[in-house]
Amino acid sequence: MKLLFVIVDGGGNVPPQLGVARALQARGVAIQVLGHSGIRDRVEAAGLPFESFSRGADLDPTTRCSLIGSMALFIRVAADPELGRAAVEAARRHDVDAVVIDMLLVAGVPEVADAGIPTVVFVHCFYRALQDLAASPAGWTLRLRGANPYTAERRKLLQIVSARADLDPVRGEPPVRHTGVVWQGAPSAGAPAAVPRILVSLSTCAFAGQRGMLQNILDAVAPLPVEVTVTVGPGIDADGLRVPENVSMHEWMDHDEVLATSSLLVGHGGHSTAMRALSFGVPQVVMPANPMIDQKGVGAALEKAGAGILLTKHARPKRIRAAIETVLGDAAYRTAAERLGADIRRRDGAEVAADAIVEYVNASQLVDS
Repeated sequence: MKLLFVIVDGGGNVPPQLGVARALQARGVAIQVLGHSGIRDRVEAAGLPFESFSRGADLDPTTRCSLIGSMALFIRVAADPELGRAAVEAARRHDVDAVVIDMLLVAGVPEVADAGIPTVVFVHCFYRALQDLAASPAGWTLRLRGANPYTAERRKLLQIVSARADLDPVRGEPPVRHTGVVWQGAPSAGAPAAVPRILVSLSTCAFAGQRGMLQNILDAVAPLPVEVTVTVGPGIDADGLRVPENVSMHEWMDHDEVLATSSLLVGHGGHSTAMRALSFGVPQVVMPANPMIDQKGVGAALEKAGAGILLTKHARPKRIRAAIETVLGDAAYRTAAERLGADIRRRDGAEVAADAIVEYVNASQLVDS
């Protein structure tokens, strides 16, 4: 069996797709990855062959712009059928049995399906986020450009949702396969350090206002008896920030190194980062960097599950400090996060997704024969 994964350079959407691709490769499935050039290093570091789109809209999520500008960039990529046509060309060139395509390529999905290639749509966040997108001005704009977010659902394509069904507040009963959280690394039950350790991680995407968010977080933790590790990433210019003595700043580091001994994550609500922390049993304070996408929903789900507190991106230091003190001071938050984390660690969602994809492709081949 040979599969083509088609992946957008969108930040947190990349790790779960690579996780599933690697799980399939370990089973002997030949994998080829097609995507924006910005993900080449991550794909090749995962041991997978990569090629860039031959046509269509480019995307660099580290480009700093307004939230409206960020959504405009997303719509330009999502509504571009040329990316789907590039996927069809690559699929035929590599003679693949199926294409696993990123949900963000809304206009690309029908291009692949219409070419008669078995098509799997990879949803790397809550399915509710796609439902909300479809009902939003962005969704209306996509429809006006001929790209319907519900194409996969209406055509009864396999949709892999790499999220927990019990956290995903879906409307109705959409025909999707929740596979659970795809592991990043090998999560284990955390053992919090004696002095509370806090990981602060905002998005790798350059969402407007993140620098101000980070400064408010730094001011919030300054007087607390905690040790704070901050990963800045490419989306934030950290020059000139006021950094207290109890904070260490890093451009990048493997979050597993920190999460294993952390008492808390203060993050932006990206599904990938939030679930990675949860896999270690770490509760969270969530400040959505972009309230127009799934981040607010992730924070709300964690709050409802008792594993975190949801704030706004404009929360001031006093409010952030109070939320941090509440989570650190109430063991119920840790207990809720540990319960979810233990369940996540029972089986890697990548293996569940691989099962579903292999089953779907095999069934498609039987129909074709």
